[in-house]
Amino acid sequence: MDNSLLFDTLHNNGDRIACWYQQKSYSYKWLLSRCDELTRTFSSAGVVAGKIVSIIADYQPDSLASLLALIQLKAIVQPMTRLSKEEIARNCEICSSEFQLWIDENGFKDISPTGMNSEHELINALRFSGDAGLIIMSSGSSGKSKAIVHNLHQLIGAVNPSLQSRTVISFLLFDHIGGINTMLNAFASGNCLVIPEQRTPDHISKAISCYRVDVLITSPSFLNLMILKRCFENTSLQVLKQINYGSEVMPASILSYLTGKLPSTRLTQAYGLSEAGVIKTRSDDNQSTFIRIVDEGVKVRVRDNKLEVLSKTSMLGYMNAPSPFTLDGWLITGDVVEVRGDSFRIVGRDTEVINVGGEKVYPNEVENVILQISGVEDVVVNGESNSILGNIVVAKIKADVDIDLIQLRREIILGCKKRLPLFKVPQKITFINEVDYGLRFKKKRQPTI
Repeated sequence: MDNSLLFDTLHNNGDRIACWYQQKSYSYKWLLSRCDELTRTFSSAGVVAGKIVSIIADYQPDSLASLLALIQLKAIVQPMTRLSKEEIARNCEICSSEFQLWIDENGFKDISPTGMNSEHELINALRFSGDAGLIIMSSGSSGKSKAIVHNLHQLIGAVNPSLQSRTVISFLLFDHIGGINTMLNAFASGNCLVIPEQRTPDHISKAISCYRVDVLITSPSFLNLMILKRCFENTSLQVLKQINYGSEVMPASILSYLTGKLPSTRLTQAYGLSEAGVIKTRSDDNQSTFIRIVDEGVKVRVRDNKLEVLSKTSMLGYMNAPSPFTLDGWLITGDVVEVRGDSFRIVGRDTEVINVGGEKVYPNEVENVILQISGVEDVVVNGESNSILGNIVVAKIKADVDIDLIQLRREIILGCKKRLPLFKVPQKITFINEVDYGLRFKKKRQPTI
């Protein structure tokens, strides 16, 4: 699908509801009209093709219309959500943003020039192509944020419209590659986006029930939070036709629970990277953690147990970091995988591996065992420096209320010893009130030395 076909689809959907926001519906007709208004506003401010525009916003009707307006102008969009003033300024400096566009919960506020100008080779190449662009900032969990440059025209071209329109909840953030993909797919499919009041288990559950949401796209960690809040005890959530989960390894215990509570809901592990876009996958079955790539525009290969991707939607490159591409053009994902036939399972990230006396431990495999022990609500596993072994495995546990922690500690150690090699068994266990999650509802892990 190209840009013109995208806008034709928007016109064809006319009075259909494009989104719900603060209990008010907005039609596709309204979205196009608002897009035209904002296109004129941005043009008057000096935005032309190839200009870098930082959008400070979250999901909101004017955010959707602004993205469309900037696509029409063939600008380069850099979305940012829920960041401090210092983080916004730093990201704008990294990208040499030429305009800042501010949108709050009430809509468009302001657009103004920054006085900066980018002459980066990736930006110049994008300008030469004449296509709209997208700059996604990495979360920076392992250091400085990376500026990931995409050709937005190519991302739009890779969208596969749904065969039938769906109601989709916009859980992923506005500055997330999955959030952008959700918007583009919605526009191409005539879907209805439900923008939740807050991204909490209770608010998401309420929105699913109220608007009869068909599709939820989220992380395994957030699904576990919903389980802990007993959200899926409410049978009204059985309206969900599909749950797409990604960004983390899915624990088998969570899949098993969801399969039991939502017998008619399709559970699919999505695969995507900020650097590669969202890639179409298919899970072997609802309880399987193995997936297959079924995207015609994507090839995958495994070298040294690490996944590499060749895709038309891969980024052009980083503005401020070394290239992660091989000499023959494959993207090195950093995901360690286990292969079974034409399927694979994500074991973990190579940056998260814990080296214990020369043996490799991936936090997810230890967490998966601990989560199956009665009395454990949540867990995060890290490595901790050790003078003898290099590192040891450390587990931080969120336990059920009023449970005997001494007995639970014994059961965790015994359970791990039964199912794991000794070097993977946590040498230190601490109990915490809450597991720390980032804005994208992924577990925060301290980097292993």
